[in-house]
Amino acid sequence: MFKWSNFSGSLLVRSVYLITVPIVLVQIIGIIIFFELHWDLVLKRSAQSISNEIKILELTKNSDSINEYANVLEIIKTDNFDLSGTYEISNWIFKKRIRQSLGQIPGKFVSIQNDQYFIFYDTLTKDIFYLIPKRRVETKTVGGFFLWTLAISLILSLISYFFIKKQIQPLKRLGIITKSFGRGVETPNLKPSGSSEVRGLISDFNNMQNNINSTLDNQRNMLAGISHDLKTPLTRINLMIEELENLELKDSIYKNISEMNLMLNHYLDFIKNEKNENLDEVLTKTLIEDLSKNYLNLKILTNENNVVLVRKSQISRALINILDNAKKFAENIYLKSSFAETKWIITIEDDGPGTNLSQEQMVKPFTKGAEQLNQGTGLGLSIVQKLIKLNNGELNFEKSSYGGLKVIISLEIT
Repeated sequence: MFKWSNFSGSLLVRSVYLITVPIVLVQIIGIIIFFELHWDLVLKRSAQSISNEIKILELTKNSDSINEYANVLEIIKTDNFDLSGTYEISNWIFKKRIRQSLGQIPGKFVSIQNDQYFIFYDTLTKDIFYLIPKRRVETKTVGGFFLWTLAISLILSLISYFFIKKQIQPLKRLGIITKSFGRGVETPNLKPSGSSEVRGLISDFNNMQNNINSTLDNQRNMLAGISHDLKTPLTRINLMIEELENLELKDSIYKNISEMNLMLNHYLDFIKNEKNENLDEVLTKTLIEDLSKNYLNLKILTNENNVVLVRKSQISRALINILDNAKKFAENIYLKSSFAETKWIITIEDDGPGTNLSQEQMVKPFTKGAEQLNQGTGLGLSIVQKLIKLNNGELNFEKSSYGGLKVIISLEIT
């Protein structure tokens, strides 16, 4: 969903702000200065000129030549005028200035307007009305100036937007690659582009990514080699203990070998590269029901049905790992599978002893609780977290209402 806070907080929008806001402020200041100084001065002189002309006509209104004077001054003089279609002068600057100028004429002159003329008359006598065409005062250049100012601001803002957007594109690509790399997805090196600082940042990230991948590959190869080599002597030991007659010793050795094989499988799962596994359409209800068949102490409290697109084998292994841990330490396991908006939420709780580890420690490789020091490899939940992240999900832990551990898996399904 669109959120204005996310949009307005982006580097692109903020950068445009830095350019657009000063431009708009400069334009506004320019308009204010223009109207307050230049346009005000023009209208002041125009108002003074009109009032002087009316004053001359008032002084000569009893003369036979007054109509000639009015024609020369481009003023219409009439003895009768219908005031029903008039209203106050809309131009507030001219209205203020003409009031000041009319005060110099004997009598009590007022000014009004209609759609074509400014009308001046003495309210004491109302014997003569002076009509002045609006074109003598008003001009279309003011509106054009204002529109041109807005157009310039808009054009400069658009230019800055597209320019900054192009500069920020490498950063957006770097953000996408960084997010994918952090989730364990295999990502290519980015081609350095943009400004020198951004190119340097991308180059440094490529070097860091290559160094991390190289280190992980070396660790994986070493661990895979050790795990693979240990399986051969374990197989030989399995064959050799068949000749033992002491059944108690034989069962004890079998148990230890099975535990070692489980540990080796965990090591191999931990280093396994599963980044490119294909997505599958899965019926969630069927998946949960199939998994529950192997756990007699599992109680399904909620199991909503929906079709989701996930890596089925990875999700199955993650759930099996969690359920195996719960089965090992608890008598009862409780599972809920439901949907909230665009997320598939799976909750697994148990009535076991719980753990004394924090969430960060629980998913840290080779970390085990004090009561588990001699059990497992400490890789189980690390593997689960890796599998969940590969499916665009989150793994969280809480205290269960049943006394044990509560595991919450939240998978994005859009």
